[in-house]
Amino acid sequence: MNILGIHAGHNASVFLLRDGKVIAGLSQEKLDDVKNSATFPGDVIEVLLKQAGLTSSAIDHVAIAGKQIYPRRSYDYLFQREVTDGRTRSGLLGFAHTLEEALPARLSSLLFSPLRTLRQKRLLSDGRKELEEHLQAAGLAQTPRTHIDHHTCHARAAYHALAGQGPTLIFTADGSGDHVSATVTAVDEAGHWTRLGVTGEGASIGGIYSATTRFLGMRPLEHEYKVMGLAPYAKSYADAVYERVFAPAVDIDPRNPFRFTSSLDTRKFYDHLKAHAVGERFDNIAAAAQRLIEERVLAWIQSAVAETGIRRAYFGGGLFMNVKLNKRIQECDHLDHTHFLPSCGDESNALGAAYAIAAQDGATQPLDHLYLGMAFDAQEIETCLNVYSERLQLDITRPDDLGGKVAEILAQGHVVARFAGANEWGARSLGNRAILAHPGRMESFFTVNDQIKCRDFWMPFAPTILDTAAPRYLKDWSMARTPAPHMITAFDTLPPGRTELCAALHRGDGTLRPQVLIRDINPDYYDLIQAFEDKTGIGAVLNTSLNLHGKPLAATPQQAMDTLVNSGLTYLAIGPFLVRKRA
Repeated sequence: MNILGIHAGHNASVFLLRDGKVIAGLSQEKLDDVKNSATFPGDVIEVLLKQAGLTSSAIDHVAIAGKQIYPRRSYDYLFQREVTDGRTRSGLLGFAHTLEEALPARLSSLLFSPLRTLRQKRLLSDGRKELEEHLQAAGLAQTPRTHIDHHTCHARAAYHALAGQGPTLIFTADGSGDHVSATVTAVDEAGHWTRLGVTGEGASIGGIYSATTRFLGMRPLEHEYKVMGLAPYAKSYADAVYERVFAPAVDIDPRNPFRFTSSLDTRKFYDHLKAHAVGERFDNIAAAAQRLIEERVLAWIQSAVAETGIRRAYFGGGLFMNVKLNKRIQECDHLDHTHFLPSCGDESNALGAAYAIAAQDGATQPLDHLYLGMAFDAQEIETCLNVYSERLQLDITRPDDLGGKVAEILAQGHVVARFAGANEWGARSLGNRAILAHPGRMESFFTVNDQIKCRDFWMPFAPTILDTAAPRYLKDWSMARTPAPHMITAFDTLPPGRTELCAALHRGDGTLRPQVLIRDINPDYYDLIQAFEDKTGIGAVLNTSLNLHGKPLAATPQQAMDTLVNSGLTYLAIGPFLVRKRA
């Protein structure tokens, strides 16, 4: 049975499953080069079907992520250059919102609630029409179709992709989807699912974090990781901001320990910050928001474990992209087993929707790896290189041992980009679309940060660590309990990690966000790092995504070459070739 899972909206993505096994997965941003693209992924459907040797008529079922589908224009505000408070402030709508803010709350609700309801219905109607048009264009209009609600997608993706088994708890949390912001589900030994708690979007702990991101002048649904990275730099006096501004906003519902409750409508938390946080230091605000999600989510988990006695847990939804939160969860004494879905934002909902349909037949297989995207042969890559070499001064060679040559260049202190095999699915580089550097030299951090990535100074990079070296660098790492193959959680470091991996360390708190690599998952990448270890004694490399700041992870040879040309990079290992850009 061939199932196509589609997520239309922010982070638009597609997954293809055959008999419950993932065949391919790709996000629209990889094709249109727009980070977190909300364009309907029709191009992705075409690419994945061609890659699998299928036509649209071979698809047995289409699984749509979400019950409520919005038109493309609903996401335009996310892609504006200037960060706003998330609303379009033009014309009648801008005037109406200004008036609404000026009116007393009760009168405002009476006047504007019908207007909001009408606008919601109109958007959903337009969204359904757009979806039908896109499916028609893809040749899928007549294919059997099922809509799976947003948080069921998050839960199904986490459980099935990570080889879920009962009894277990599944926690999902994000800003909102289908008017829900968090759920707790129990799965028993027989595989029966029971949803224990649902939190609406008016008490969204993820929404609070996104509102804080916006308040700090950053882009919501994209720059939350910057808030997380900034938080450890705050001092203890951030606690006063937490107690006054954040702590009263949301807590565990005393009537139902599986859900959150809020003293205010968290959809208006940005306005709450305008009223109560203006003048506070930006690092204190970041630290207070981070403390809120850590303390409330841990309390939520502990309440659920106390009520059910279940100590195995799976986590999905955009809130669990927060590796500092995940670190606290995996250290929690209430859980024996913790499993975090890699790249668990809305891009994973296409996977969850497809798994939900496959599970109806009881046939699902976990993800073996995340190298699920597009691959290019040597001829395709050479054709691309020839186009660029016509106008640029490039030295192009084809070494017999490319991995060994890259390891040698890295050991000398140079930075090398790597483009190999199929691109990894998700937001994190896992070695196939990567910028690599020597992790034991701080010059690596400054070179990559200032000359290539142009990122904020407080943001750390991450390492890829060989499984054999992980016990030397990571405190409490265990292949059995916390294998950490996907850069989705963080660890405190042991002394060798603080010195040998200094360029990949978070300077504020000394943690690492690792990809711990097993050879069977990516043999060529593993051998490259092993060759680097033979030369330096360090069983890891600094690994950051192959892209320019504000762009998605490169997927095609052209995108990789554009990154080389438009940055301070000198070396690019692409397919079997080594490219050196002359000064």
